[in-house]
Amino acid sequence: MEQKPKRYGLSDLERFVEIGNRSLLVKGRSGTGKETLCFELAGGKVKEYNVIFITRNQTDKILYRRFPWITDFISPSNIVEISPEDAVLTDPSFVISAIVNAIANSSKKVKDPFLALESVRKPFIILDVWDSVSREMNALDRMRAEKLLTSLAEKYDGFIIFLSEQQDTASLEYLVDGVIETSQRYFKTYRIREVSLEKLKGVPIKRPKIPFTLQNGRFQSFSNLRSNMKSISMFTPLPDSDARYSTGSKDFDSKLNGGFRRGSVIGIEIDSDVDRFAFVPLLSPIALNFMVQNNSVLISSSSDQDVSAVVNYLTPYVDKDALKNFRIFGHTFGTKSDYIIEREGLDFESTNTEWQKTYSSLKENGKPLLMSVDYSFLELAYQSEEKLILKSLIDNSRMIRHNKDLFLIISRPGYKSLEIMKSVCDLHLRLFDHEGTVFLSALKPQLFLCNMQSSFESGYPQLILEDSV
Repeated sequence: MEQKPKRYGLSDLERFVEIGNRSLLVKGRSGTGKETLCFELAGGKVKEYNVIFITRNQTDKILYRRFPWITDFISPSNIVEISPEDAVLTDPSFVISAIVNAIANSSKKVKDPFLALESVRKPFIILDVWDSVSREMNALDRMRAEKLLTSLAEKYDGFIIFLSEQQDTASLEYLVDGVIETSQRYFKTYRIREVSLEKLKGVPIKRPKIPFTLQNGRFQSFSNLRSNMKSISMFTPLPDSDARYSTGSKDFDSKLNGGFRRGSVIGIEIDSDVDRFAFVPLLSPIALNFMVQNNSVLISSSSDQDVSAVVNYLTPYVDKDALKNFRIFGHTFGTKSDYIIEREGLDFESTNTEWQKTYSSLKENGKPLLMSVDYSFLELAYQSEEKLILKSLIDNSRMIRHNKDLFLIISRPGYKSLEIMKSVCDLHLRLFDHEGTVFLSALKPQLFLCNMQSSFESGYPQLILEDSV
């Protein structure tokens, strides 16, 4: 059974239709997702509307092959094909008449007196032929035709969408109730799509720009990180293989061909405009997967926050035995626990000595160990000991590789540790923000670009990655 995409970001458009608006302009260059977005919006309204798609040179077979999921709400008889070569170039009025007839005929069908009242549906017209029609008209005739079509939607209590790739749509933008634009940009070799909500009459626009994906041929807008905890359950691990450590996330494991290679150094670059919280949903499943398999975890938290910011995403989801092999360095601000090592008052040299001692102690059981250190915060906390900090980054990388453990190095732009991290890591990941959405990209090597989401649907932290395609 096909999994339906999450409809994040469609709520504003759905509300726009529900409150009685009649017309929408969807503009954007070819291939930016205009049709898919329109079908997704129409698909959510199948109980209210009779969906009609008026197209250029697309038969029902071609359309169903591209969008097999629309067969549930667009019948072959409601796919009206108009060939520009046969009609528009010789007489645009022919196409206008064909469009008007398609709307009128559909409305006659749904107003059949022999149909039950609950079967009566209003026309929902997706007009994909308008560019070919309007470019053959002068400005005055085009405005008259646009007014005629919007008035038909009003007459039949329906809704009409104009699709356009043209730049000059000023007259139509003024006339319709809503205007949105689909576009795309590139990050490295990866595509980032976004929809801009420029005008939605009667609807407050909370997110004017929303990144989205067309994965599996569906429109799915990306969400920002959310904490939606309902209940607490013990973490269910994904077993490590002989060659790799699982990330604790099926999505992440899939992107990395099974997880992190044993003995690898993972560099994680966090852009300055990304909230530090964004790293926790990435770290939690990795650390939990180690802990539940009775492996060891050694974390250095940031110097200016309580360690509870990390601990709260780990300790509730494992039993007490798993905590025997867990240690976190940081400030407690009064909270005490056997697995917390207070760092307050120590210089970096002393902290590093304690760090190495703790690592050796955890390795006595002969089990694998995950080490996670935020070096940008170490640089900030111990500014006079920069050389020692950078040296420890290199030394720890060598130690991890030798012992076949796993090392997560975190740094940020503007810190010297970032450049050292880039030079020593086996995998370079980057977290960055685009229009309020957090993306995770693999830069070395270039493996993927995904929207990063967190979920607690299973009762514990899960990392969800949605491809940007």
